[in-house]
Amino acid sequence: MQFKSSFFATTVVLFFTIFLVKGQVLQSSNLPIFIIDTQGRGIVNEPKTLAKLGIIDNGIGKRNNVTDPQNDFKGTIGIEFRGSTSQDLFPKKPYGFEVWDSTKTSITKKILGFPSESDWVLNPLYNDKTLMRDPIAYWLARQSGRYASRTKHVEVIIDGRYEGVYVLQEKVKRDKNRVDIEKILPTDNSGDNLTGGYIVKIDKETGSSIVKKWSSSYRPDERSQARPLFQVEYPKAIDMSNNQFEYIKAYVNAFETNLYGPVFRDPTNGYAKYIDVNSFIDFFLLNEITRNVDGYRLSTYLYKNRDSKGGKLTMGPAWDFNIALGNGDYYNGYKTQGWQYKVNDLMFPLPVGATVDDFFKAPGWWGRLLDDFSFSEKTYNRWKTLRSGQWSDAKIKNFIDSTATNLNEAQARNFQRWPVLGKYVWPNYYVGQTHKDEVAWMQNWLVQRIAWIDGQLKEIGILTATEQALDQKLLSAYPNPLEDNNSIVYEVPQRSKVNLQLYDILGRSVRIFVNENQTAGKYEINWQSQDLEQGVYILDYQLDDKSMVKKKIIKN
Repeated sequence: MQFKSSFFATTVVLFFTIFLVKGQVLQSSNLPIFIIDTQGRGIVNEPKTLAKLGIIDNGIGKRNNVTDPQNDFKGTIGIEFRGSTSQDLFPKKPYGFEVWDSTKTSITKKILGFPSESDWVLNPLYNDKTLMRDPIAYWLARQSGRYASRTKHVEVIIDGRYEGVYVLQEKVKRDKNRVDIEKILPTDNSGDNLTGGYIVKIDKETGSSIVKKWSSSYRPDERSQARPLFQVEYPKAIDMSNNQFEYIKAYVNAFETNLYGPVFRDPTNGYAKYIDVNSFIDFFLLNEITRNVDGYRLSTYLYKNRDSKGGKLTMGPAWDFNIALGNGDYYNGYKTQGWQYKVNDLMFPLPVGATVDDFFKAPGWWGRLLDDFSFSEKTYNRWKTLRSGQWSDAKIKNFIDSTATNLNEAQARNFQRWPVLGKYVWPNYYVGQTHKDEVAWMQNWLVQRIAWIDGQLKEIGILTATEQALDQKLLSAYPNPLEDNNSIVYEVPQRSKVNLQLYDILGRSVRIFVNENQTAGKYEINWQSQDLEQGVYILDYQLDDKSMVKKKIIKN
């Protein structure tokens, strides 16, 4: 179907007139402008609606007027609603669109300078009143060296109606510039070709009813019958052979069986045989720094390339962080302290008012992985590396500040269109009166969250000779590394409340030796460590709630 350019130009003029009549203020913007015309067809969940898209982007530092030439893109698309919760609950809808030619065949095009592709997402950010949580999370992922969707804020007009600020972002898709894995054909049913590539997600059953899926053979814990649901995202079900489905299902199952088995720590025959360990660590740290309520259990992607391409199971790409960074009022999403990978623990007993269990549990992978000394140590070292470089306080602050500045003009129009400031929108914990309030609260939340994780993963520093002598007088522990029988000797200078505990490298208390008032004197504790897992531990000695000495203890 062909659209005449003269008709499209007339439509643009009509749009501009409608904006003024309806009292909208969008005449120009510092952000790119998307103008979508369905010619009265409207947009539905499925199938995609034929529409015209024009994008105005005059470059950084230049104004974009609705009457300017559509110079970034001008052509045909198929557009539909996307998502699950956001589509059902909120009036500001999320959209997915595909670039089409005149025969409705998908074609690849560059949009706003992003690498050429056919599939794109317009993210509405309705319940994220900072309008930036997803972009922040994806930026953090990219800063760590992982692919995550590129993003850009835009203003959107659909069928003559201003729809506010959206984020244009790349859809999760196999592509050399997105999830860079080998293309797999229906005929690839043996040998190396069968081993990849695949994209799998852990998520709710939404979207197309035609999907290849299976439930994990393992429950996350003994308290629930719920099992994680794996769905094959690529290849599409219609293109996937039964051999391919059974292969990727068996591979994930083999990983889980090994992880929950007796030799999971073995560096050759354990879990590391099946997974890209570093990707699991980066995924863990990203979901923890943002305290993503849906992290681990929903909107969670994994992929596997061919064996000849190093094809181990790899976590990512990051996706869906709109209720991260303190925005969730359930499962402790608003708290700056506590590990989010333990989200299943927050589901028992059932929350007040709940009548059924939450079936969307996080896999039990993370607690098991962190019980391995090698994994926890690598996690600890990776955090230190990121914090000293790409995730430094200064870089994170600069990204948030610059994003907020870029949004300063458009956010006012957005909240005129969608007046949600000062109102609760599920599942907000904090409700600010202005966009500035929302951004400041989130930024402060992130500062506190990072400080808490820093404290949990803090390395024992190199002490001066004087400090070492003082520490040795107050506290000594031997042997180190631990053996079956061990001793701790500590001195109480004056009557004090004494707290002496052993923590693992992630700050979890594993042994309380003393927690009481004691008179001045020297004390000795003899204890056994056979029940401790291999790993690094921190012995923390406190007097009157002040930490006096911390010592690193190793169990081989």
